[in-house]
Amino acid sequence: MSLQWQGTVRINRPAAEDTYLLSFDCAGLARQARPGQFLHVRRSSTSEPLLRRPFSIHDTDRGAVSVLYRVVGKGTSLMSSLRPGDSIDVLGPLGRGFRIPQRSGKELVVAGGMGIAPMLFLIRRLGRPAPKVLYGCRSRSQVVAVPGNKAICTDDGTCGRKGLVTDSLSSMLRRHGPCRVYACGPWAMLKEVARLCQEFHAPCQVSLESFMACGVGACQGCVVSGTSGYLTVCSDGPVFDSRKIDWEQRSPV
Repeated sequence: MSLQWQGTVRINRPAAEDTYLLSFDCAGLARQARPGQFLHVRRSSTSEPLLRRPFSIHDTDRGAVSVLYRVVGKGTSLMSSLRPGDSIDVLGPLGRGFRIPQRSGKELVVAGGMGIAPMLFLIRRLGRPAPKVLYGCRSRSQVVAVPGNKAICTDDGTCGRKGLVTDSLSSMLRRHGPCRVYACGPWAMLKEVARLCQEFHAPCQVSLESFMACGVGACQGCVVSGTSGYLTVCSDGPVFDSRKIDWEQRSPV
C-alpha cells in the first residue's frame, strides 16, 4: 500500500475566517482513506517548512481528497497560496480512524472549532439516518458550512445557540438517552464530552488534536497518557475510545 502521493490541486478557497478548504486529485489516496485518518502535506515546489503539516481528511469525492485548515503560521500561509493545477506532496492515509458500526443507530457527532475538519467524511460514512451534529465555534465568522441535521453553538451568540457545545450535548443525552458519540475539538471540550458520556453510559470515540512531526510514531512527539500506559496520537490514534485517555494530564497541543 502506497503512502506517498503527488496530488493536483482542484480548489483552494476560503471556507470561514482564516480557514480554507483544499481539494486535490489523488484517486489512489481517496480509495484508501477512512474517516478520522490524517495526511502529512507540503507544497511540492518548496522544501519549506522543513516538517510536513498534519491535516485531518475532511472528505473524499470521485477521486478527490479534501482537507480543511486554518492559517496559523508559515506552513499554512504557504498552503493558502496554492492554485488549481499546483502540485502537493502528501503522505497518507495515516493513523487509526473512527470505527464505523455495521448497523446505524442513534449517533451523535460533536465538533468544536477546527474539530469539524474530520467530521464531514465521518457523517457521510455513517449513512442513514443522518447523525445529529452539535457544532460549536467562538463566533459566526468561524462557522464552516456543514450539511445535514445540525445544531450550532457560538460563544458570543452570533450564530445558533449561545453557549458551549458540551451544554448542548448534556441536554441531548438527558433527553434522548445513550447513543454513540463521535467527537473532535480542543482538549477541554473533549474532556467534558468524555465525562458526560461516562455519566450517561454512551460509548464515545474522540479524535485528539496534537503536533505530529513524523506521523508514524517514530519521534514520540505526540505522546499522551492513557489509562494503561502511554499512547502516540499519530499511530495509536488519532481516534481513541474516550475511556482509554487519562483526561487529567495536560493537553498534548
